[in-house]
Amino acid sequence: MNHSTQKSIRNLSIAILILGGVALVYTYVQMFSQLFLDTFITPMVWNPEIRGWQIFILAGRFIGATLLYVLCCIFLSRTKRGLGNGEIFPKLNIALIRWTALVAAFLAFVRGNYAAAVRGESVLTADYDVFLLPLVILLFAGLYKMAHLAAEDSQLAI
Repeated sequence: MNHSTQKSIRNLSIAILILGGVALVYTYVQMFSQLFLDTFITPMVWNPEIRGWQIFILAGRFIGATLLYVLCCIFLSRTKRGLGNGEIFPKLNIALIRWTALVAAFLAFVRGNYAAAVRGESVLTADYDVFLLPLVILLFAGLYKMAHLAAEDSQLAI
């Protein structure tokens, strides 16, 4: 792989990490503000009947967003290391992409129910993205696996 392609992948990876970090910090600040500041636009309304559900949704958003960012960092790190070793599609990333599909489905479910949990409403929703997003990510995992196998075959042919 030529140097300009590796450089563009490195620059794109840095941009992804920066934008993902900004989005993660925004999520943390928003959640902290809703929980602890009464002057926030939509402060947290605790409903004693569904307090456990509200805590689950809040914790799920915090953990899901963090885990998604960590998985992205691991993916980019493995890709960079693989490019340095001459491996375009590292095999370990296949399982990582599949785990990302699971985390994305969970996070989509939590985000769909987050507004109702903040308002203290007893509503359970599952939007289409809870099902569609993981399927698309799993499709990319399959394509990535095929690309890995094709790259492996081309290495054997040489």
